[in-house]
Amino acid sequence: MTDILVVDDHEIVREGLSASLSGPTTNVAAAVGRGDEALAMLAERPVDVAVVDLRLPDMSGHDLIRRLKKHHPDLRIIVLSTYLSEESVRQAREAGADDYVAKSAGMAELRACLERVVAGGSSAETPAQLVRRQGGGDTLRLTPQQEKVLVLAASGATDREIATTLFLSESTVRFHLQRLKVLLGARSKTQVIAEAFRRELIRPEPL
Repeated sequence: MTDILVVDDHEIVREGLSASLSGPTTNVAAAVGRGDEALAMLAERPVDVAVVDLRLPDMSGHDLIRRLKKHHPDLRIIVLSTYLSEESVRQAREAGADDYVAKSAGMAELRACLERVVAGGSSAETPAQLVRRQGGGDTLRLTPQQEKVLVLAASGATDREIATTLFLSESTVRFHLQRLKVLLGARSKTQVIAEAFRRELIRPEPL
């Protein structure tokens, strides 16, 4: 029997995963909404696989993965996240995740991933291949305003200069940039721009 820990801050998601992943050979031992709850639970009862969301209320999923791997090196970890980009996959793997599934990819993808990691394997795909197969590279669409902010940011404009050019407040510009970070799985404006170029959301100006 494979024991599974689900870590996701949305109760409906936890309940759905608990029902869907419980079967003849698998058992959801616990479903918690915080990183500290996951660490406390595993200190009392080990499991075989943890399915971890990247957005948690008390710590980032990456920090939780690193702490889980430090204290439970044999634990297999699958990231299950709304966010799908090459950068988010790369960061999860660097933190110690064994595999990565976008929530939009569906339960069949998650079950196949679970079988693979339980058998001791992990995805052999590059981040770019995984993103393309699970649909992240083709489904992201920016709003016209997001695209304008992104193009100006890529040109080197400051938040104030972007605001002046687009007749926006600086707080609105920062809101758009924060939303772009979430959409692209980036931590900084520089990573947003790099990821946008990689995914051809914008193109470098010709020399």
